[in-house]
Amino acid sequence: MLARKIESIVAQLSDFKDTNFSQNICLALANAIDANLVFIANINYIEDTATTVACAQNNALQENFTYELANSPCEDLVNGGLCSHSDNIQQLYPKDQLLVDMGITGYIGIPLKNSANETPAILVALFKHTIEHPKAVESLFLLFSGLIEKDLEAQLFVKRLELSNHIINESKEAIVISNKHNQIIQVNKAFTDITGYSEAEVLGKDPGILGSEKNSALIYQEMWQELSQHGSWSGEVINQRKNGEEFPELLSINSIHDDQGNLTNYAAFFFDITARKKSEEKIFKQANFDLLTGLANRYFYMDKVAKNIAMAHLTDVPALVLTMDLDLFTEVNNLYGHDFGDELLKAVANRLQSLIANNDLAARTSGDGFALLINNLKHHDDINAFISKLHKAFNKPFYIQETSVYCTLSIGATLINNETETAQKVMKKAEYAMHHAKKGGRNSFEFFTDNLQSQVEQRLALKNDLQQALNNQALTVEFQPIIEVNNNKVTKFEALVRWQHKGQWISPAVFIPIAEEFGMIKPLGEFVLRTTCFQIKALNSQGFNDVIINVNRSVAEIPLNKKHNAQWLNTIRETGIKASSICFEITESSLATNNYNNEELLHYLQHAGCTIALDDFGTGYSSLSYLSRFPIDFLKIDQAFVKEMTSNKDQHTLVATIIVMAKALGKKVVAEGVETQAQLASLMALDCDFIQGYYYSKPLSGEQLAPFIRSFKQES
Repeated sequence: MLARKIESIVAQLSDFKDTNFSQNICLALANAIDANLVFIANINYIEDTATTVACAQNNALQENFTYELANSPCEDLVNGGLCSHSDNIQQLYPKDQLLVDMGITGYIGIPLKNSANETPAILVALFKHTIEHPKAVESLFLLFSGLIEKDLEAQLFVKRLELSNHIINESKEAIVISNKHNQIIQVNKAFTDITGYSEAEVLGKDPGILGSEKNSALIYQEMWQELSQHGSWSGEVINQRKNGEEFPELLSINSIHDDQGNLTNYAAFFFDITARKKSEEKIFKQANFDLLTGLANRYFYMDKVAKNIAMAHLTDVPALVLTMDLDLFTEVNNLYGHDFGDELLKAVANRLQSLIANNDLAARTSGDGFALLINNLKHHDDINAFISKLHKAFNKPFYIQETSVYCTLSIGATLINNETETAQKVMKKAEYAMHHAKKGGRNSFEFFTDNLQSQVEQRLALKNDLQQALNNQALTVEFQPIIEVNNNKVTKFEALVRWQHKGQWISPAVFIPIAEEFGMIKPLGEFVLRTTCFQIKALNSQGFNDVIINVNRSVAEIPLNKKHNAQWLNTIRETGIKASSICFEITESSLATNNYNNEELLHYLQHAGCTIALDDFGTGYSSLSYLSRFPIDFLKIDQAFVKEMTSNKDQHTLVATIIVMAKALGKKVVAEGVETQAQLASLMALDCDFIQGYYYSKPLSGEQLAPFIRSFKQES
């Protein structure tokens, strides 16, 4: 009888045209064993449920369904082996509602194992009547379970393969599968989209058809060595699309082996990183190059200098560092406007770039500051020849906005050699040499020497001593009288800071620039202003209520942001004196800076009651433009003009012109450096308003001011 049932099942399976084995076996088994319901179900261990994948009832396929395993014979089946009950199944599992609803009496089930001896599925037959030959049914289940298990594993493999192929095809990453002979056997859609090749065009081809000549042979050598030794390689390469366009890609390759360790395939994955490269290039340029001129910025330049220093220590090959400032650029910028200035800076950059080799570097290191890093200049003759070429090039005019303008260079230079320590130190040397060149006159050059080194060391020592003097309040302030000519009266003084260092007086012309260079000018200026305010307060207490004291302010003290404009006034108010008791002296260089707050600051101070004096008038550039733009109350004629006005007709004419011009603009005039009766008489004849100089008095200490004012009144 069992043999006939087996033959019946086999014959029925042969007749089925549907290729779904699970459904066919359920139909054949249901018919052969006269079962009311036969199904194959997958087990969900997480949810503790079973879901049918094939279900046959009354010789017909049924819709699949899901049911709970708890309290059912299937639960025992999953956790054990063959489960067989010929009748009374409802009494054995009274909580299984499915058995009740279907009126089931007999039950036979068998677990379907996979290769890992797990039970992912079960085969079950349900009977509404007592099973007459349970052993025969059990034998059939045992016989056909192996076939069903293999079919389920095949279905699972196909699903996994389909899923893998779907993932491969939908991946945004290009995927190339090749055989062990490196012949392409499969590519995905991303590969086609990126390269322009269809799958048919590359099947059987070597992936090398994508390669670019820009990839070095060393890259491929390293790639195959890594694949051979470690089974994988990744890196950046340049590949070529079907249309010949080259593109950068991030490539990863893995070798695939079978269970015996034999190489079977290669799998390559790559991204087109063109957009990323462009973004990286943009970020790199923004971080390392000047946006206006396209030259390297200071950061990138310093990095290159540091690398050259490291190379010089290894190879003893020197390099030349040049720092440059454009002569009179600020004046040109103010005269023609900032757009003109920007065009000039770009023209300067282009000219510098045209003078250097491909392995050299040009940089813009500040507003009008540039630098060059020149290689292969081993001898002084080579250096001199290059400097000469540089000067010659910049002695030619620039043509900007149909205007011809000359803009020469002040140049400082030093060598990088095997004794050079850091990039910062070598730049300091070149910049110090440049500043020294600037002092000697425009369009000049200075090479850093041992003598300059000594000056630098002295300057640093003086800087440290000045800082200590500031901290210890070892500086003093003296006051030089300023005499009003019309009534021959002392109405003003100029506050002058003094420093006695190791028994010697250090000139302000020496230590003020040091204070500016090393960031000490603001506390120094604050000290002078506060000391002056307390001196005015002392004079006020003695009945001298109309005295005004001039306080010099450096360009480095002018706030960059208008929100800090009240700082100077706050000091005045804290000491309890009137703002009108202070006159701030500034130089033309303060007005010529690119700090757009300087004009607003002066208006703010003037509105509060302070007066403004323009010091050293006539030594700067385009002075008339400053007088028309800025709120100036007093012009101070530089002592260099006053000194020669009685012996030099041109100087006398210049002083007379300044006074007439000032009167026309409603400004008062102060003549500085008056030392002789002849100078005084000449200035009085020209209707100068105020006189300052040794003719009347040297600078006085604070204690001497009140007695001087009293005695001056008595003498007059």
